[in-house]
Amino acid sequence: MTVILILTAVSCTSEPDETTGSTSETVIQNGFNPHIYSRLYEENFDDATKESFFSFCDAVLAGEEEFNCPDNVTFYNITTTISHQCMPLATYFIDMEASGVKGGKGHLVYTVPKEQYLVKVEEFKDIVTSMLEECIRPGYDDTDKALALYEFFASHYIYDYDADYDNSLRLSAYRLFYEQKGICQEIAPAYAYMLSQAGVDCTTCGSLNNLNEAHEWAVARLNGEYYHIDPTWAVTNQGTLRFFGMDDNKRMEEGAWEKALFNYGEANIFDTRGELSCDSLRFSPLWDSVSYSVNYEDRTVSYRTSGGEDKVFSYGI
Repeated sequence: MTVILILTAVSCTSEPDETTGSTSETVIQNGFNPHIYSRLYEENFDDATKESFFSFCDAVLAGEEEFNCPDNVTFYNITTTISHQCMPLATYFIDMEASGVKGGKGHLVYTVPKEQYLVKVEEFKDIVTSMLEECIRPGYDDTDKALALYEFFASHYIYDYDADYDNSLRLSAYRLFYEQKGICQEIAPAYAYMLSQAGVDCTTCGSLNNLNEAHEWAVARLNGEYYHIDPTWAVTNQGTLRFFGMDDNKRMEEGAWEKALFNYGEANIFDTRGELSCDSLRFSPLWDSVSYSVNYEDRTVSYRTSGGEDKVFSYGI
């Protein structure tokens, strides 16, 4: 298997002195977090699944071939669901079909030799850490972090139209990080992963529309409220915040996605109780933006509307 590594320096779209008043000396030193786990999984899987997943993460990062896993159901949930947005390295380098459970242990089969794989692990950690250090400043709240990564994704990644028709590709957030291109099922979990790394609860959500088309995006909990954020459409529609901080109605309107089919976390969780409802209209003024710039120091967005008006929106709590 050939992996293309593009280890370029990363930076946010806005210059620090224009948007944050910060200099390179004030950039927070973010560390790589090996144990990412969303609130959605906390509430819908048992404690044993979480414990096994963390054992899985430790094994994956060390290139080990087994981890603590009580049964096939837990193994399935970890490898086919949770790892996609909480450990993207595994979805790219582990042959899930050849792996399995035996004697209370999950057994892993890697697709490359261990020596090569461990190099990829360290490079992956470095890229994640580098992105955090470049984008997340001291004092940033949930919304700052979500906006900063939204800007980063819009300016650094491209949509891989060829991947829609290439069944040979191993689709993963990992591929997006290294090849800097992907489709929604790679971009959405990558954004969720990075926002989780920044300390914000985030998961993915997917649905079908009236044309039976599928799409995936992110749902983030910003300052206590859930919002839909579509990093894929940020990539394909640069310069607008039309797809940031959407409520359920706006999400359904943008693409005609069926709320009854909203599938959270790739886990067949459909939220029939309404506990993940996105009701806040906090960011609705920004949905009409055709260009924008963020000032992270005073937490404002300067933007131009589709009607040509220049406005300023304050998102500070």
